[in-house]
Formats: sequence, structure tokens, C-alpha cells
Amino acid sequence: MKASIILNGSSEGTLYITGELIIAVDGGAEELRRRKILPHVLIGDMDSVSDDTLEYFEANGVKIYAYPPEKDETDFELAVNYAFKHGATEVEVLNWYGERIDMMLAMIGLMSKFDNVVAISDKCEVGVIRAGDINKQTLKALSGETWSFIPLCNAEFSIVGFKYPFNGKMDITAPIGVSNLAINNEVKVEVKNGKVVYVRWKKRPL
Repeated sequence: MKASIILNGSSEGTLYITGELIIAVDGGAEELRRRKILPHVLIGDMDSVSDDTLEYFEANGVKIYAYPPEKDETDFELAVNYAFKHGATEVEVLNWYGERIDMMLAMIGLMSKFDNVVAISDKCEVGVIRAGDINKQTLKALSGETWSFIPLCNAEFSIVGFKYPFNGKMDITAPIGVSNLAINNEVKVEVKNGKVVYVRWKKRPL
């Protein structure tokens, strides 16, 4: 089962939800209400949700799990834990793009703990491949797309299907994997040691 987690980002484009379990995270509920979409669950400390929206979702049968602001987990982590605990085998993260670079970095760090968690926007797709992730060795691409590979914080990996092939060790202090170009409609990534973040730009970045 796929779960869709909707964060409190700044989605200006489409919000193509493909999961069977829809989880709104805090202010992500406002975006779903604006689009007239009911999630199955709303999770968070509710510091970015209006009382009116909470009442609206509660009246429409949405399960609400409110947590105190003083907690060790981020709202996103609570949502991912909920998804996998309730039968999800993969997670798509939506409405995550925005100006909160700290939250995006935290999101990527948390993604690296789990299998099959991908952040998707109109512009790009972000995922983390860990050593031994056999199911992620082959990824869909379009020839001419910009891709980047960034180790967390060092990794040994190889990539095939790109203008600049790589096979070796890379450290985040020398991120030579940024701004590569796909030359096939299918690419291969093998992580031998460590974790690697990939960014697939579906729309050409500035």
C-alpha cells in the first residue's frame, strides 16, 4: 500500500495524490481543504492549522492526532511512522517544497531512515538510496534531465546512464555529483556503502 503525506509547503502546481492512505501533516491540512480533498488522517502539533479547518475535518470523519509542540519528533516523522505502522510499503511526500531549507534538510535526513520514501513536486523528485536497496537500482528518467547525487555524508556508489558516469567514493565536502545529465530513459544507481541523495529535476532548474 502506498501512503501520501502532504506537508505544509508552498505547492503552486498540481497535487497529484496516488496513495491509498492520505495523511495531512499540520498545515498541509489547509492545502487539502483548499483543494476540497479529505485526508484519512491529520497528524501534528496543529500550530499551523486553523480551528475552523480542524472542526471541518473532524466533522467529516478525519482522524486527528494532535501532539504537544514540545516533542522530539517532527510532525513529518510522526506521519511517516504512522504510515508504515498502518500497512504502508511506500510513501510519497507532497507539498514539501518551500523556503524552509532547514525543514527540507530534516526531511531528507528522516527519509534516509526508511525504505521507499520519495518527495515529489512538479519541479523535482528527491529520494535516498541506501546500500543494499536493490529495488532502487533502476530508476525512470528522461534523456536530457538534470540529476544530482549527493552522499550522506560519504558513500561509495556507481551511476550508469548519465553524461558523466561515476564509480567510486564521494564525500559531501567534494560534491562532484551535482548537475549531471541523463542520457537514457532508464538509469542505474548502485550504492555499495553509505547513503546517497538523488535529485531528479523534471523541470529544468535555473
